[in-house]
Amino acid sequence: MNRHTLVLAAALCTGVVLPAGAQAPFDSAQGRPRGSITIERISQIKYPSAPAWSPDGKSVAFLWDAWGKQDLFVATPGQQPVALTDFPVDPQILTSDIASFAWLSRDEILFAKDGALWTVSPTSASPKPARYSGGLADAANFTLSRDRKLIAFTRDGQIWIASLDKKTQRPVTGLTPMTAGGPVFSPDGEWIAFTSGGGGLPADSGLLPFNGDRMRVVGNSNGVVAGGATERRLGVVSVYGGDISWIPTVGNPGSIQFAADGSVVWAEGSASGKTREIKVWSAGHQPRTLWRDRDERWFSPTGRDSKVLVSPDGRSVAFTSDRTGWIHIYVMPVNATSESQAKPLTSGNFLAGLGNWSPDSTRIAYHRSEGGNQLERFIDVVEVATGKNQPIVTARGVNYDPAFSPDGASLVFHRTDVENSLDLYTTAAGGGQMTGGGKPLGLPMMRLSDSMPAGLNKADLTPPVAVSYPSRLDKKPVPATLMVSKTLDRAQKHPALVWIHGSGSDQNFLGWHPGSYRMYYSLCEYFAQQGYVILTPDYRGSSGYSRDWSTGVHMGLGVNDTADVAGGADYLKTLSYVDPDRIGVFGLSYGGFLTLQAMTVDPTLWRAGIDVAGVVDWATYGAGYTTPRLGTPVQNPDIYNISAPIQHMEKLARPLLVLHGTNDRNVSFADSLRLFDVLIKLGKSFESQIYPGEIHFFRRDIVLRDAWKRAEEFFDRHVRNGPLMTSR
Repeated sequence: MNRHTLVLAAALCTGVVLPAGAQAPFDSAQGRPRGSITIERISQIKYPSAPAWSPDGKSVAFLWDAWGKQDLFVATPGQQPVALTDFPVDPQILTSDIASFAWLSRDEILFAKDGALWTVSPTSASPKPARYSGGLADAANFTLSRDRKLIAFTRDGQIWIASLDKKTQRPVTGLTPMTAGGPVFSPDGEWIAFTSGGGGLPADSGLLPFNGDRMRVVGNSNGVVAGGATERRLGVVSVYGGDISWIPTVGNPGSIQFAADGSVVWAEGSASGKTREIKVWSAGHQPRTLWRDRDERWFSPTGRDSKVLVSPDGRSVAFTSDRTGWIHIYVMPVNATSESQAKPLTSGNFLAGLGNWSPDSTRIAYHRSEGGNQLERFIDVVEVATGKNQPIVTARGVNYDPAFSPDGASLVFHRTDVENSLDLYTTAAGGGQMTGGGKPLGLPMMRLSDSMPAGLNKADLTPPVAVSYPSRLDKKPVPATLMVSKTLDRAQKHPALVWIHGSGSDQNFLGWHPGSYRMYYSLCEYFAQQGYVILTPDYRGSSGYSRDWSTGVHMGLGVNDTADVAGGADYLKTLSYVDPDRIGVFGLSYGGFLTLQAMTVDPTLWRAGIDVAGVVDWATYGAGYTTPRLGTPVQNPDIYNISAPIQHMEKLARPLLVLHGTNDRNVSFADSLRLFDVLIKLGKSFESQIYPGEIHFFRRDIVLRDAWKRAEEFFDRHVRNGPLMTSR
């Protein structure tokens, strides 16, 4: 009998009978967890983001997400954060979001919520948000001029500008049927740069023929045939009106900023992903390329390690490049005529990621790893003119994305470590001391937020340790972390799990993940407490390492990295306290894809697997991600077939659980629908749970609790217990 279930709410199992002699999933007859880490607690870890200094530099505003309910807070160093909003969640989807915010003055913050513009006073004894009325009520997608007198916003796909004092407004663009967005003010507030694009052709839903005409998959282009290339344009227009100056671009423009002389600086990536250029344009001239990166694999810096920042005085541009084989920071004049005028500010076998410029444009704060330790991040400040570097945050953990206060004296930054999930901290931006041995002492930190749940005893947390093991592909060492509970009896054999991070270009850390995989790190901590040994590999393609490792899946996606993951199971079998026949695997997104690959490339290596929102076929995923890694399906159909687990599900031999939300805008829910259809047609047993309205990275506590309980029950039933199945 097949155990495939497409249920919306009902539990898969209300009771499980364990075979005689099997180890129980809990260590007491009452079924209690083995410590203070509970699924209920880890589903309610908060997440702060978007810290911004007040104009006087005395406080920091930020967004704080409480498992779906996001509100605006302000914190003064040394004091408890104050909630500026307390919006109720939507009664249907149980979420509440604030899109963005900006300080208008020390006494007023503007923010956007549900398509409307709001205001609140952070200095009020009892802050009460108020919705803007009149003509600016819908000015939600907004940006402010440097002097905070003008606001630019989008309305009906066009850019408008308004005076915040006089409340007068006028349209700036009228490009129908094209749309305009992303307005950026020049320093003097006289010009606006923006991007414009067309809608293109509608997507073709023909990839779901089994569904007939009863349902059309909508939401994004993933899981359906995209409608082809669309037009993207970069324009500059005066706030007073007049003609638009269109700037010639080849790739997709991003990081658009103005320089002091009125020229526009931006970064432009090629469609193939192999080239990244930093360009500058001034009126009456053709664009010039300041810096060009070219890699026959692809340009690897992404996310938190990739920024292009024009200095506050508008004379210099700072950026990251992996030209030397590692991501490092460079700075060059905006009016440079040669790449030779670029100055490297960091170098060595480690990664450096841009934080921000100091207000006086003389220093740059940045985060970095260190040689031999790519699993942590530290914060330094470098003087641009001299290259003199000062360590600022040397505490072990993941410290990143520092930003100067308006007076340049302090930094606000993000931090995680073994005992704490992501929170915000401040510290002085200079003036540290040295130890007696001549090593930097670092500066004291002050915590602004505390996102950990009440009742969790930090002594129950398991510190991950750095390990490596040989890949099945070529015996190269695969970096990873290993989590073994302090209370684990190493004289006995225990089940193990391999957690595969997503994105394909993210990584694990020696502590809480600072981004979207934080909830899965929490789950790994829970599983470690419950007696599982946890391995988290940074397979080829993972970020944070050398360029060669970060692009190591070029034309081998789903092959090279799958061999790296399989090597993890081989490594676990060498540990005396791991049962070699009880190893499970699970992952989200790209990790879900690799879970499916792992269970079809090496069907009997794994005891069971959980795929959370995994890609099943790269031919139907976004071309911006897949083309740099695999070319196109027309050019390279063979590797697309090899890397599509949906084409090989007849090899599935071990239990599989699939979890997916219907509101996934990254990996379309259609991927899992296609997977269900194929598995049912093949007569394969599987389990599943669908979460109506949930996004790609599970967010709501009701979903996290349900998903993690299902994951625990599934692994306890199939990995910890269950009939003997040899791993090979």
